[in-house]
Amino acid sequence: MSFVSINEIESFRYDDCYIIGRKDTESDMVLEVKALIVKGDNSQNANFTDSYADVAQIIFKKGSIVKGIKDGIKRYDADGKLIEEIEDVILDNDNLSQLCNNLEGMYLQEIERVNDTDDYVIFTERASDETYETFSSDTYQIKVHCDGITIRWDRYLNRVEQ
Repeated sequence: MSFVSINEIESFRYDDCYIIGRKDTESDMVLEVKALIVKGDNSQNANFTDSYADVAQIIFKKGSIVKGIKDGIKRYDADGKLIEEIEDVILDNDNLSQLCNNLEGMYLQEIERVNDTDDYVIFTERASDETYETFSSDTYQIKVHCDGITIRWDRYLNRVEQ
């Protein structure tokens, strides 16, 4: 890959980003994504403007999945009155494994580092299959322990329209 960004997750945006596959190696967890936005302040961005990367690989060095959470929701009526509240659900090993093996097509909302540790949280969303679905979609948090994150891509596509 032509461009390599090491431990610069804060210099990417995930507005339109979605996962096209997971291709782990013997030691690393690897997500392939499309529509990742490289911010203008990224060390690999000579354009100095937010631009889309072509297909990118997000590599969690010596990555291991620690925990998974299905986010709960709160639904309100038009007057702001709480209608329904569903609590967060901590995923058991089987459900977590199933989720992590079926990430293809999910939106990647964000990757955040947990308080200067070697832990990161991947925020994902599974869009509804229904075209005009108005209910919230399923969102998940996947906690990964790793030795750092390397992001690689071959070329830039067009600049991001603001």
